[in-house]
Amino acid sequence: MQEANVVDITPFLAKHQLPLKYQYLSEQFFIPLAHDILSAKMTGQPMLVAINGCQGSGKTTLADFLVTWVNSNTEFNSVSLSIDDFYLSRDARNELAKDVHPLFASRGVPGTHDTQLMEQTLSALLAGKVGVPLPQFDKLTDDPVPKDHWSSNQKPIDIVFFEGWCVASTPQQPYQLQAPVNELEQLEDADGIWRRCVNSCLANEYQNVFAMADYTIMLKAPSFEDVYAWRLEQERKLIAKKGQGQGTFDEVSLKRFISHFERITRENLATLAHSVDALLLLDTERDITKMELLADQIAQPLIFTDLDGTLLDHDSYECEVIKPFLAKLNDTGVNVIFNTSKTFAEVTDIQKGLDHHQPFIVENGAAVYIPKDYFKVKPIGCDDYKGYWRFAMTQSTDKLHEDLKQYASQFSHCVRLFSQFSAQEIAELTGLPVDKSELALQRQYSDPVCFSGSDEEKQGLIDAMSQAGYEVLVGGRFIHLTKGNNKGLAQKWLLNQFKKAYRNPFTVIALGDSQNDVAMLKAADTAILINNPGSQVQSQILQKAWQLSEKPAPAGWVQEVSALTIIKARFAAKQEQSHG
Repeated sequence: MQEANVVDITPFLAKHQLPLKYQYLSEQFFIPLAHDILSAKMTGQPMLVAINGCQGSGKTTLADFLVTWVNSNTEFNSVSLSIDDFYLSRDARNELAKDVHPLFASRGVPGTHDTQLMEQTLSALLAGKVGVPLPQFDKLTDDPVPKDHWSSNQKPIDIVFFEGWCVASTPQQPYQLQAPVNELEQLEDADGIWRRCVNSCLANEYQNVFAMADYTIMLKAPSFEDVYAWRLEQERKLIAKKGQGQGTFDEVSLKRFISHFERITRENLATLAHSVDALLLLDTERDITKMELLADQIAQPLIFTDLDGTLLDHDSYECEVIKPFLAKLNDTGVNVIFNTSKTFAEVTDIQKGLDHHQPFIVENGAAVYIPKDYFKVKPIGCDDYKGYWRFAMTQSTDKLHEDLKQYASQFSHCVRLFSQFSAQEIAELTGLPVDKSELALQRQYSDPVCFSGSDEEKQGLIDAMSQAGYEVLVGGRFIHLTKGNNKGLAQKWLLNQFKKAYRNPFTVIALGDSQNDVAMLKAADTAILINNPGSQVQSQILQKAWQLSEKPAPAGWVQEVSALTIIKARFAAKQEQSHG
């Protein structure tokens, strides 16, 4: 996917009689909002976005803008519907006025919509159906548009924007209905029958519809007192465009009409803002002063993990044991990034076996690989490599070989490079099958050292290569030499790419088992050391700030990750969503 461009909204401004400042609002608020909606959309599933806002707040215009942006900048197909288009006919409302209460003659409040049609239409669109009739209501005639004039969708809809003044509203408690909130309720609903009926409708059939929403937006006015002026402006635009009609209002009748909405609008202003995914705060001029996204307040867990001895058993390298748990994490949107000493060939083979499609870091932070189109924009500095974007953090192995000859030739008798082993020897040394050993030999940036000398000679090698600018890491089986890179630096670089691609904050969890994982663990918000009985250096790197698992890999990995509060919350939310 290419980077989304800002839509030329000049025709859009003319269509909605909007000032040029709307261009600024779109760039400052609405496009980031669109990105947040896309981030919340589950792959392969249609999405319902509810937009709440009092009369004249701009919810219809916002819905139209979001449809324009999504359809112009993404592969998704979207459409907007208004709750107003589901109003009952004048005859049906007059029947309610006669049978239930006279105030039901006026369109607007819960009870005056065809909720059965509303639920059927939204359900059909979210089921991917084509040719779904899209209801329309003519406010000029105060009646639905004839059905043969309704439009329909010509292809499946991916995102439905559903806007309305009471969309996503919740009912009040019975005690809240006792006192009237305005002159209309005091004089024309003195016994409270109308408002109790409205509240009952809102508590029942309307909640069935509102519960279908996957993402909720609220345009919040400063107060109810601003609503009349906004709605009056909206009415004047309607009259200027279509003329006076059965359903239009003068200033006096408009004030009475708006009184029908006051109770629920005031309740929304007091309570709804605390439960939406996106809150847009308006001033008295209807300008947006601030946008608050729920995603900005909830940290996304990002797990970086070593493989051998951490995620995989140090001796058997068994992958199948961890596969179900990785799938569960992926299903809840938790990214697990492999950060390993293994090669590109090894990791792609492992990820294929695990059905795991995530970025990864190889050869102790030497290079980062990101599946193409994983992010919307290709990160700066990357080249293309076998279906991945690759960012190299260091030089190739040729330079390492030159420096070993120059700075550590005196230890050559007890140094054997990984690349000097045969696949059969690697298999015997590590326990890997021969075919996997061949993958391990495909090194591009590093060449681990198998050291056979004394402890004194080993320290001499470490000192010599350290003076040459290398970081020397003693792993479980090999000595690793890195220059200008490590797992921690690569982890930070990849984290920055996630931050550029997504608005929400991240909390980094890192898991390792040996010295070459230290930089990765130090760079994390939560560091977990996996118990490795075979590690000779683990006791030296255990720090108080790091957790130590009771069990070795992979059971220790699963146990520690499962116990994290942020992961338990993700699992619980997913389970609740599934039950819902």
